[in-house]
Amino acid sequence: MKVIVDTSALIALFGIDRFDLLRKLFTLVLVPRAVAEEYGELLPEWIKVLDVKNKQLVQVLLEYVHRGEAEAITLAIETNADILILDDKKARSIARRLGLKIIGTMGILVLAKKQKLIDDIETEINRLLQTSFYLSRDVITKALEISRKDC
Repeated sequence: MKVIVDTSALIALFGIDRFDLLRKLFTLVLVPRAVAEEYGELLPEWIKVLDVKNKQLVQVLLEYVHRGEAEAITLAIETNADILILDDKKARSIARRLGLKIIGTMGILVLAKKQKLIDDIETEINRLLQTSFYLSRDVITKALEISRKDC
């Protein structure tokens, strides 16, 4: 499964020492150059950095979202990605309207729980909350319900 990852998910997963989940859940993990630059740290070799081709689409999207999100949405379209991993509400809304399948950082944790890559999603949520990552009560509640029902 091919995924495009935005900066916030990279930062969040690194912050809780769960970068490995991306590698275990997905066969191909891609980020656009802007995301790699925003992230600012050295990415593992299994995360591929690509340049977007459709600069016009990026320019249009920049009126609504940040560069990393604009390039992530564009790259998801260009590569026909299976999933786009985005956390920003506005960027998610735009990506959905463009027909992209989206999950966020919390969705990664739910998938990891379903595939038994993590034992306790509540522990991971609490770890995320100890970083600067914001999670609404509704998102937490929904993730807990899904992981309890499906696991």
